[in-house]
Amino acid sequence: MDASRKSVSWTIGELLQWTTAFFTRNGIDEARLSAELLLAHALGCTRMALYTRFEQTPPPDQVAAFREMVKKRKDHTPVPYLIGKAWFYSLEFAVTPDVLIPRPDTETLVEQVIRLARMTPAWEAPEILDLCTGSGCIAIALAKNLPAARLTASDISPAALRIAENNAAAHELSARIRFISGDLFQPIAAMSPPVMFHAIVCNPPYIVADKIAGLMPEVSRHEPQLALNGGADGLAFYHRLATHAGEYLLPDGALMVETAFDQTADVQKIFLAQGVFHDSRIIRDTAGHSRCVLVRKAGAG
Repeated sequence: MDASRKSVSWTIGELLQWTTAFFTRNGIDEARLSAELLLAHALGCTRMALYTRFEQTPPPDQVAAFREMVKKRKDHTPVPYLIGKAWFYSLEFAVTPDVLIPRPDTETLVEQVIRLARMTPAWEAPEILDLCTGSGCIAIALAKNLPAARLTASDISPAALRIAENNAAAHELSARIRFISGDLFQPIAAMSPPVMFHAIVCNPPYIVADKIAGLMPEVSRHEPQLALNGGADGLAFYHRLATHAGEYLLPDGALMVETAFDQTADVQKIFLAQGVFHDSRIIRDTAGHSRCVLVRKAGAG
């Protein structure tokens, strides 16, 4: 806050006004929204509640906590990491720098799996595998919306898996989601008894390695490299998924992945080149960008 006013109390309205201008001067995206989310978190209230308390003066300890978050946001620390939570598919998730922040774009993947499950007669109680689960947002959103589904979620990061498990517990879904640690299909191959899946979903790392440094600083400086780095061409994980997914899918089972908008055609070719999949589709997000690739395993007959 303004050093010349250190001894003067700030109202909520003044804090929001000053911080929005401060963020704007420093090139922070969504300056007003960032200010509101941080102040609401510091005050322990909702964003809407701020607007009914504009003339109130918060206690010094809450203003001090808010000031510390403002300093970190100025250095491009993402708001979800500062407040410890993010929202995805109308659900709240705990997040830390150990996991990728859930994106609205990924909701397209969830919507398509839910639609497919509800339209496929043989999927009354589908087994679904979520690889690279991170915060667990995909698996948890699917479990919430498909009450008969059984989920398996895996991640190579033990820290990420702990967060996903805590999020499942917070949503009272621990009994329906099995969490396992390991690299892609490695822990799946070790499951006993073996499990075959109606659907395998994945939002893998897909950023071209030498382009990560050029991303917005909120991403390049703060989000986990493990969840971003897709190798020299961004396609490394898709090749691995294509090679092994068919081994764990039931006949006519679905493999669906998120991609960058300019990768979908390449990913589709990678999957179809295996000779295991058919019924390939590219799915667009709400902004009209190519976002997901869906393929089905050839049926038993």
